[in-house]
Amino acid sequence: MSSTVSIPWKSLPLPVRLVMERLEGKGFQAFLVGGCLRDLLRGEIPQDYDLASTAPPEEMEQLLVPYPVIPTGLRYGTVTAVVEGQPLEITRLRREGSYKDGRRPDWVVPTDNIQEDLARRDFTINAMAFSPSQGLIDPFGGANDLENRLIRAVGEPDRRFQEDGLRILRGLRFASRLDFDLEQDTARALVEKRHLLQQVAQERITGEFIRLVEGAAASRVLEEFFPVAVQVVPELQPLRGFEQHTPYHIYDVWQHTLRVLDGVGEGREVRLAALFHDIAKPQCFFRGRRGIGHFKGHAVAGGAVTGQILKRMRFPTQLREEVCQLVRWHDEDIPQTDEAVRRWLNLLGQKQLRRLLLLQQADSRAKSSRSDTLFAGRLLQRMDNILERGDCFTLKALAVHGNDLKAMGFSGPQVGRVLGRLLEKVMEDPEKNRREILLALAGEWERQ
Repeated sequence: MSSTVSIPWKSLPLPVRLVMERLEGKGFQAFLVGGCLRDLLRGEIPQDYDLASTAPPEEMEQLLVPYPVIPTGLRYGTVTAVVEGQPLEITRLRREGSYKDGRRPDWVVPTDNIQEDLARRDFTINAMAFSPSQGLIDPFGGANDLENRLIRAVGEPDRRFQEDGLRILRGLRFASRLDFDLEQDTARALVEKRHLLQQVAQERITGEFIRLVEGAAASRVLEEFFPVAVQVVPELQPLRGFEQHTPYHIYDVWQHTLRVLDGVGEGREVRLAALFHDIAKPQCFFRGRRGIGHFKGHAVAGGAVTGQILKRMRFPTQLREEVCQLVRWHDEDIPQTDEAVRRWLNLLGQKQLRRLLLLQQADSRAKSSRSDTLFAGRLLQRMDNILERGDCFTLKALAVHGNDLKAMGFSGPQVGRVLGRLLEKVMEDPEKNRREILLALAGEWERQ
């Protein structure tokens, strides 16, 4: 791939073409930039489109009549135009000064030179532009780096990371999600400058970290750049090289963790749970009389440690609770019976139970040949069968409700208690979830 590569104009969405044609028709330059251009060059369909232009943002409303223009980031010359129902972010081309605080430029001024704008960007694969009149503009070899699957800093890597420490995690996030390697000098600088992450707001770090963990190559990137991972989550440090001293585990805790992460599939809750599921093993380790390693209570302790990590990283409350729950229960032995699965469905709900079983399945596969790698898979199949049959495992699905019991004479807390007892009977035997059977049972209890 080289700078001769172009983007088929007609393949772009109509709103994008309308805006670029309008701006160029008014004498301004307009370019596709950033992630959307990177995706297009990789043959993918972008989720959104970012444009850069020489048009002043304060004139954009007049230039794009009748489309609404929203001043979403005027400080940096950014507006959002809603064209044919599609939001398009448009930013004024700019040059930037030095980053004395390691977070934001000391000054920003407009420019009409697209190469000056591209020179301030982080990585070469993000430092390209395309316009209908000039084609692909690629001063730093981003197209070749895309072809070679490389993440390379624009200019001097040390300077790029010194400007904004978050670029360290952004580089790893791109490597993880795209399954790219980091260019040698960029990789060296990224590790050496990892302390700069201390200057970055926690919310920004968390946003990049979770996208790194969600990436297809997350385990490889976390292993190759373990010092950076530990900079973000120090609790990971003891896992590396911690031997488990048991025939049921052939990997140390860290290598096992990475293999579990590889095996759980998609979803940020289950991927975070995979990363942290054995986080407390080192602190719970002891050896039995035969020298076999044991980790009694590590799941419960791990849930607590995970909660501390996610709270410190300011993850949303619901996600934090769901991840901690998965860690807490990941080592639980769920019986291979329909009744047991219905009870776990009642406890966790089908989405969360599926996550738990996927985590348990990946956990088993990442242990050793002695592990029963089919156990969780059989439970997943059992759960799917239960859902397909429509077995009752919630109060909502019971064939009778509170008003039915009130009509029989039950009142107050009695109603809830009786409904709970009826649900217990139905989870034992789904055939009992029939109105006449449940009302008869309730009638017997009323007479007792």
